[in-house]
Amino acid sequence: MREIIVVGYQAYDFVQSLVVGEIKYFDFYCDLSSFDALLITSKNSIHALVHTSTLYQQMQDWTKIPSFVIGEGSAKVVLQKGGRVEYIAKHSTGEEFAQEIASKLQFRQVYYPHAKKIISSLDKILLSYHINLYSQSVYEACPKILPNSLAPKDGSILLFTAPSAFEFFIQNYAWKDDYIAVALGKTTFNFFPNKIKAHISPFQNIQKAVEYLQNLKL
Repeated sequence: MREIIVVGYQAYDFVQSLVVGEIKYFDFYCDLSSFDALLITSKNSIHALVHTSTLYQQMQDWTKIPSFVIGEGSAKVVLQKGGRVEYIAKHSTGEEFAQEIASKLQFRQVYYPHAKKIISSLDKILLSYHINLYSQSVYEACPKILPNSLAPKDGSILLFTAPSAFEFFIQNYAWKDDYIAVALGKTTFNFFPNKIKAHISPFQNIQKAVEYLQNLKL
């Protein structure tokens, strides 16, 4: 039976996990008083806002700004941290999200906290629609150096939670032909090289994705 391993930034108690990187939050500041929309594409952006709110009291105002969010998981975190959710994406890629919300963001001042390295063209698409968008890098993903003893067994199913999780995995281990890569979203799936066996999970929730894979014959 193939082992299912979640490859990402944290360990889970319901499935075998391989932590290949860590998130480092920047010390940043932005005057939020003029913004009336917040663009959230990752839970890490929310955690970064919470982090900087402990350093700068004015940054706590992010909770008053309506959020446009990719992923129900991220929307849940926004609410848990005291924020407001106005819209949850119907699609999982930044490009599709940008097309969804462009008309909704006309005449609004939009704050977009994001990773240092951006994979999608979300910001470029919104700017092409003349959206008033201010982007700021608020965190970065950093790879871990892992021992060979943690390399997944032959035939493992590897569920990658982000494009950088796959990138950091490859920095540590050679890809085996009998591995099966599964992406948690379209952006991660599109990041995979064409030569590997790859699938996309119909669920963006990690626990639901794992349950789906446990019942799938791959």
